[in-house]
Amino acid sequence: MTTYLVRPAKPADLKAVRKLARRVRRELHLAVRAQEQPGSAQGAELIWVVEAGRAEIVGCCGVREGESGAWQLHALYLAPEWRGFGLGRSLVEQAVRALQKAGALRLDCVVPGETPEALSLLRRLGFVEVTAAGNKASRRLTRALGQIS
Repeated sequence: MTTYLVRPAKPADLKAVRKLARRVRRELHLAVRAQEQPGSAQGAELIWVVEAGRAEIVGCCGVREGESGAWQLHALYLAPEWRGFGLGRSLVEQAVRALQKAGALRLDCVVPGETPEALSLLRRLGFVEVTAAGNKASRRLTRALGQIS
């Protein structure tokens, strides 16, 4: 395996991040929605990437600011050949640490039923299922990040 680096995304990374997101969504037979593309948020958004080898973007994680101190994990994509090495965990942990440092209270996400590995990963990282997300195949998860003082 090539070496890799998990780091905050730069503006120059967004084209590669969007390409990766489209590739993974097609692989999983999920619709490619513009509002779910990393870098398309109207408000605050944070994105981390996994850079491998010679600056190839092979993974990404994106969070957007929501309401009342909550943030939304809206993107978690890894190229198939890079799965199983703990990179998804590293990306989500980076997001959680950054949000905790910034004072966010909660991180929410909706996990499509086509991604049981993502559901399992998020549960291992402390996310709990709240309710079905309206679509029986999707699950709504949340993780508390801080406390109101």
